[in-house]
Amino acid sequence: MNSDRATHLLFTLGANPNLSKQLSSLLGIPLSPDKVTHFADGETFAKPLVDVKGQECYIIHSTYRPVSERLMDLLVFVDALHNAGAKKIVAIIPYFGYARQDRIIDPGDPISGLLVAKMLKSAGVDMIVTVDFHSLRLLSEFPLPHTNLTFTPYFAQRILDELKESKIKTSDICIVSPDRGGLKRAEEFAKHFDGSTFAFAEKHRPQPNKACVEAIEGDVNGKLCVIIDDIIDTAGTLSEVVKALYKNGATDVYAAATHGIFSGRAPQLIDECGLKKLFVSDTIEGTIALGESVSIAPLLAEFIKEEISK
Repeated sequence: MNSDRATHLLFTLGANPNLSKQLSSLLGIPLSPDKVTHFADGETFAKPLVDVKGQECYIIHSTYRPVSERLMDLLVFVDALHNAGAKKIVAIIPYFGYARQDRIIDPGDPISGLLVAKMLKSAGVDMIVTVDFHSLRLLSEFPLPHTNLTFTPYFAQRILDELKESKIKTSDICIVSPDRGGLKRAEEFAKHFDGSTFAFAEKHRPQPNKACVEAIEGDVNGKLCVIIDDIIDTAGTLSEVVKALYKNGATDVYAAATHGIFSGRAPQLIDECGLKKLFVSDTIEGTIALGESVSIAPLLAEFIKEEISK
């Protein structure tokens, strides 16, 4: 890594305080001070409290709920950096709000994920970094440079360590995608488990945030099933898939998801469905803590070190 660390600044706007501290420690770069406040009417005011002219600035900021407020915090702060003469602005957005609004289903639908990317570019962002972005097709349409990091190898290693402790063979594991949309992710995940089998759930959504599992494609009988997904929001899909796997003969069910939103009745559904173990990353902080957290700090640190060394 370039030893001239004074040319690289690291900021956090409050969405990922613990993650940012870990990242700062791994990089050996202190978090630079900033100010983010809101006026009585809700308007955002944000600015750096150090000189950023000619500096390369990295911002760690997930845009989870309140999604629009956190997005505005980021946009206003980026504008302030740009106005102050920052040389380069990299927005590291571990959880990218609006990413699920990625296509037109009915006439007149917005593609809000793309709108957010355009807003970030307009504000002055030079590069966006995401982690397990929901729609790679949408990401390919972003109007500025972007990098999507995947956390699944870290989940795989954590689960392999768990299996080793329990003396469970990988040949007794079945990797499960909760729907057809996650097939590629699950297939890549399965490569870490030599001799494992693969299955996926056939489902449909009668309405938003409501999932019905019609069938499990693949043999899960007598297997320890590991569901891999990018997001757990209301946990409706997860709970239904877990119950369907048990119904089809699974011995136990684990799940790993990068982004744990846990909206509404999610904690109750997860508690009641019979899931044995849940692993989530720390892209989202401040929500109800469920399962075991596996930090993305090493993943982000590796990326930033590579960028700085260029």
